[in-house]
Amino acid sequence: MPDPLRRFALFAAILVFGIWGLLMMIRPELVHGHFSDGPLNLAYAGMMGAAFLGLAIISLANETGWLKPSRALGFAVAIIVAEAAFLMFTHSGLIITPVTSISLISALAVAVFLIL
Repeated sequence: MPDPLRRFALFAAILVFGIWGLLMMIRPELVHGHFSDGPLNLAYAGMMGAAFLGLAIISLANETGWLKPSRALGFAVAIIVAEAAFLMFTHSGLIITPVTSISLISALAVAVFLIL
């Protein structure tokens, strides 16, 4: 594939993943019907949105070079940590258990380690 076409396809994918990710994190009821015919689960939608947004950030950083790959991964993990914490400490459906708490703390440590 010619390089300009490849770059266009990559930036289109980054834009789509970024928009879907933000919408699934902020207003999941707007996009839920495009992903599932079951009931809306805010925890699943939020975590999937955070993963989409993190993927967009990693891809953008890799393509443009504005962040080192390890730092971009750290920011992606930090987004997932922030979304998980929000979902855990609000009434959004992500329950607080030893497993989720340990996962949140370890992911935060990994994010800090990769960003710094």
